[in-house]
Amino acid sequence: MPKYIFIYREPQVVDMSTIPEEEVAKVMEMWGEWLGTMGDKVVDQGDAFKSGSKSVSKDGVAEADGLTSGYTIIEADNFDEALEFAKSNPSVADGSKVEVYEAFGL
Repeated sequence: MPKYIFIYREPQVVDMSTIPEEEVAKVMEMWGEWLGTMGDKVVDQGDAFKSGSKSVSKDGVAEADGLTSGYTIIEADNFDEALEFAKSNPSVADGSKVEVYEAFGL
């Protein structure tokens, strides 16, 4: 079954340390419910990224844009099924984006 990687992109840089614990707990609960809708299709529920990321290129090391906030890896029957799962991500309703990539396995 093909694997798909969801990359989470925020509309602006978010400092999680400034968000009240109750709000973080509520968001985490929604994410848990969303991951649960995919059942055993979740290969790696992923993780959130800390701020302070870097971008490496032939020109050297620079600050990354800070808008990529995490990832999840799933298996799905096809790209359309993966897109349906991504569309139901709770952050999409709040203005975030989920980029969907199909892995082709080397």
